[in-house]
Amino acid sequence: MLTNLRGASPLSETMSDNTLERQRAERALIAKTSSLPHKNSGLRNYSDKNGNEVSKSLYRGRKTFAFWTLVCLLFVLAIGNLILTFTILAVLRLGHGLESMEFLPEHNAIKFFGDTNLDHVYKKDGLIESFKDVPMSINSESGAVVFNLQTRLSRSDTRLTVNASGVFVRGVNSFELTEPETGETVFSTSSAELTLSEAVNNLVAKQVSTKRISSPVDEDLLLRSDTSVHLQGAEGTHMESKTLHWSADQDIYLKSINGSIVLSGKEGVFIDVRYLPIAAPLTRTGGVGQFKVCVCMPQGKLFRVAVPSGQKVTCSHVNMTGDLNPCL
Repeated sequence: MLTNLRGASPLSETMSDNTLERQRAERALIAKTSSLPHKNSGLRNYSDKNGNEVSKSLYRGRKTFAFWTLVCLLFVLAIGNLILTFTILAVLRLGHGLESMEFLPEHNAIKFFGDTNLDHVYKKDGLIESFKDVPMSINSESGAVVFNLQTRLSRSDTRLTVNASGVFVRGVNSFELTEPETGETVFSTSSAELTLSEAVNNLVAKQVSTKRISSPVDEDLLLRSDTSVHLQGAEGTHMESKTLHWSADQDIYLKSINGSIVLSGKEGVFIDVRYLPIAAPLTRTGGVGQFKVCVCMPQGKLFRVAVPSGQKVTCSHVNMTGDLNPCL
């Protein structure tokens, strides 16, 4: 019986070792394979507006782009704010202080040096002054200078406007201009007369509405215009002088609507006929001895008619045809 017992052969031991190693490798592969789905299950996919899946790495790239875009935008805003700050400093001339402005708290005033450009100025007391020995000049470029007195909020009851057309005062009972040193009234709307001082030789105005214009007895009154002068009175115009002299380059036109025109002088009325037009006669005549002054009716235009010596000529002996008509 003992003869049937055999020991383990070397070949069988080698096969058993290979089988064990193969089983261990298969178990490791199975364990690794089973762990892969569990690892991938932690990744979440994201979808865009079209429903396409976007991986997490792409989403992180978009967040990085948005971050740097915000950083660049803040940098641009900071540069713009810096430029604006330097511009304000340059306009206001700010350094250690204000170059063209000084505050005087004890006098409740502000002192300006040089030229100051302001759009609107508000003064509670309505007083704008300059230095005693320096005149103050207020200018406006392509516009008017307007002074308003506001008695209520957002309502201007009184206005003084200075523009290229003139000076206009509205909403006041009286307006006065006074000399600051002497206190003398230079001009006042409440005064019935406007007296020009010795320093004022000429008064230049486009239109003057007044009741009376006069000059001293020993001085002349001169009314002159480069184009034309119109004297008009609501109830007539009366001129009185020792010598009244009218001269014009073209015509002197007198017109009365409701009354008549009266030219009266103590020593007579004289007209310089050298510049009056000469009307052409109906027929040719000989030598001219003198002229007769005629008046066109109703135009009132004066013209001359040649009167030969020894002949009787009236104003009707004039050629009134075409361009020869002296009344045209």
